[in-house]
Amino acid sequence: MRLILFTTLALSMLSADSGVLDITWPRPNKATLKPVAPYPVVLQEGTKNVHLPVYLTKSMAYDKNMVVVSGANFYSISMELEGASLLFEGDKTFQESVNPKNPEFQKIVKASPTVEYIQAEGMMTAEFNRHGVNYAITIECESPKTDKRCTEKSLIETLYSGLIMVGGRP
Repeated sequence: MRLILFTTLALSMLSADSGVLDITWPRPNKATLKPVAPYPVVLQEGTKNVHLPVYLTKSMAYDKNMVVVSGANFYSISMELEGASLLFEGDKTFQESVNPKNPEFQKIVKASPTVEYIQAEGMMTAEFNRHGVNYAITIECESPKTDKRCTEKSLIETLYSGLIMVGGRP
């Protein structure tokens, strides 16, 4: 729950000087266009005005107890697991303008991994960029030193590899 409040506060503090990243929308995949069953109302309503692709792990997309916080340029979807919290975030805002043709920027982009797994402060996080949007999946454990979900990256890798687009609009 602490993670949800922190994310909400951080997103609300975006300055007026921030900007919005351009999105390269993915081509529709006919196999995943329609879900097997309708997504929960909380997900449909919470993401209907989000102007970026919304991703969740397929196994979590039908959790009716999720909490969705969103705006046009970001979303945060959290759910409680036994002994842990799970958070999916997407954000297309930035705080500083960077010229993408700048040689230093190009070096950084080329050196960036597709997904970065980070273990810090009792949490395991997968950070990645898709379509020009910054995304993160975070697991926060009640027992961070002994809970394998926060000490090993196998669960976060599984969550990342199971992502599907569940919403968003241009």
